[in-house]
Amino acid sequence: MKKYRNWQSCGMALSKDMRNYQLILFFLLTSINIFSQVKNYTIDTIQVKSEILKESRSIIVYKSSSILSSDSVKFIYILDGEFSGYGFQRLKEQFKDSISNLIGIGIINTDKRRDLLYINSADKFLDFITSELIPIAEKDYKVKTRILYGHSFAGAFTVYSMINKPKYFDYFIASSPTPIMGLINKDNFQKIDSASRSKIFFYFSFGSKDLGQVRKWSQRLKDNLTGMKFTNLVWKFEILEGKTHFRSGIPALLNGLNDLQ
Repeated sequence: MKKYRNWQSCGMALSKDMRNYQLILFFLLTSINIFSQVKNYTIDTIQVKSEILKESRSIIVYKSSSILSSDSVKFIYILDGEFSGYGFQRLKEQFKDSISNLIGIGIINTDKRRDLLYINSADKFLDFITSELIPIAEKDYKVKTRILYGHSFAGAFTVYSMINKPKYFDYFIASSPTPIMGLINKDNFQKIDSASRSKIFFYFSFGSKDLGQVRKWSQRLKDNLTGMKFTNLVWKFEILEGKTHFRSGIPALLNGLNDLQ
């Protein structure tokens, strides 16, 4: 396993692996229609014109046809939304009717590095989600629980979101988050706990065969959190045995939601 000296070199390796990973994108996206027919789900793509980002964003909405506006609904916001179909399908297969009132919101990328890396414009992307996307996606529903899930760069953005706007989500699931070296300070998590009026659940993990940079900093985050006393922040960390960087995302999503019933 190569060791990466900084987030840029790690990102270069991720970009090379992503070229191979994207070969399965066609299968994942074309499976959406089959999935919607078999599982009795509607899948729509909507356009959200963002004044914050100065662009229009494509959003995929996964919703059971049985959900009513009067129901108490759980929302999961899935970053890297172009891959969200497969993840949402696996959620339905594992949890079946226990999360039948779950609506998935897949946020498709336009400029991944700009939006997800906290050293770039993650602040604007987070403002887009909280100020523009959430009000549109949830305007017809009574929301019970709101979840944010991301893998890799999106996993780091998930941690960034929890630190900067913890009140907007109840669950934060960060799979193989990178880069997070500037986010792991203990004070960040103490502030989250102090500012929260209700429970916040934070799950993060990486694969045992993950990138060295990912394993290093996630382990340091785990070490920092160990021994800290929180009132409202509940956290869980896992090492996913045998999983590589691009094989850890779905297991993390499923394990992160195990307690959400």
